[in-house]
Amino acid sequence: MTLREIMVGYPASKDINQHPYYQGKAGQWVWRFYHFRFTRTGRWFLGLSAVVFFTIALFWNLDTQTVPLTLYVVGLWLVSSVAFLPLRAHAQLRHAERITAGETLRAEVTIQNRGRLPIPDLLVQGWGLPLVVDAQPEEGISVGYLRSGESVQVELPLHCWGRGAFVLGGCRLLTDFPFGLLQAYRIVQQPTRLIVHPAFRPLSRFNLPSGRRFQPGGIAMASQVGDSFEYLGNREWRDGDSPRDIDWRATARLAGAANSPLVVREWREEYFLRVGVVLDTHVPAEPARSARLFLREMQERLPGQPSRAGRQAALERAVSLCAAVSDALARQEYIVDLFAAGPNVYHLMAGRSLAYREQILDILACVEGSPEEPLSQIAPRLTLELDRLTTVICIVLDWDEARRSFVETLRQSGVGVKVLWVSETEEAQETEGDMQVLPPSAFASGGVDIL
Repeated sequence: MTLREIMVGYPASKDINQHPYYQGKAGQWVWRFYHFRFTRTGRWFLGLSAVVFFTIALFWNLDTQTVPLTLYVVGLWLVSSVAFLPLRAHAQLRHAERITAGETLRAEVTIQNRGRLPIPDLLVQGWGLPLVVDAQPEEGISVGYLRSGESVQVELPLHCWGRGAFVLGGCRLLTDFPFGLLQAYRIVQQPTRLIVHPAFRPLSRFNLPSGRRFQPGGIAMASQVGDSFEYLGNREWRDGDSPRDIDWRATARLAGAANSPLVVREWREEYFLRVGVVLDTHVPAEPARSARLFLREMQERLPGQPSRAGRQAALERAVSLCAAVSDALARQEYIVDLFAAGPNVYHLMAGRSLAYREQILDILACVEGSPEEPLSQIAPRLTLELDRLTTVICIVLDWDEARRSFVETLRQSGVGVKVLWVSETEEAQETEGDMQVLPPSAFASGGVDIL
């Protein structure tokens, strides 16, 4: 690996703790000094200065005309050393807490000059960013000339190309005044939480296997806000009826009749569908990537796309599909039970105001690949809820005996089952029953539209 791959291949805005080489304090100090103190012009001029000094050392006795050149180079570095003075500026970063993968986060940065002197050529740059968040542009946003006591607000674009739950480190203020060789900077550490939801395409049509079960507890269990029982009609008062159900208008109309009874409204609890969504997250453990491959992926990946392939890429497609399915069910007033494992076992019941749509996407943002078999962890949780479920949708990454047995157990319990197999390759796969195989090409146009 070349020095350029090691030093330049990793952006200065990223979290250095995620670098494959710089794990020690000494190495991280060298990396920060190289990236934070020297500009790109300064790095080239540093190499040129080294050549000049080396040449002068060899031919000092032969050519005394090199003295002015030496003094000129030394003078430039001495004047540029004002960059080591503290930068008396402060910044405050604000941004949305949630965003979708592939979108650009518009972070607002308020900068104030708290020093007595103005700050020329000021820039603001992201700092401590995770690998899936890129600063745009990488060199930072120009603020310009900032007078003493002046405040200014700028927008710092951060492109989020992968899902997950992250902590942004903050921002870095810098200026390369006066000659553009060295940078004076200040790191503003302001950890903020950011959740990147998986990107998905809303489904225009989604067919569920037939089946309907009565949900014990009715609508009153499904929601406490905004729902009501189904109105059947009016009838005469019976012992045990609630006074709240008396229809006073109907009772008043019968007031003239002899022995007129009280009239009450009659209600019936609704039937509704409760659907379980099971997400398979099994990703076999792979050998650790080398530092060369790590940096090559950082340099060559396309904007908005993760640098992973194979089963990991299939997992990302499965998570997006799970988000699309959950969104379609939520829009049709279903009760959704989401089951996933990786690294933790997740179970969330959502719909009918039990949980917001963002909570489902929050879980899907945090789901990771599991080297262990996830279905064995999900099965006990799912069994406890199986009597209350109408349909189970299984999103799997493979089709083997373990998954076949898992699906067969669900079918024998009487629930409707729909299997969606997110395949790693384009090769034709053997299907069983109403299984639907989704190769990578099915997601090429932005996602699946019809299931």
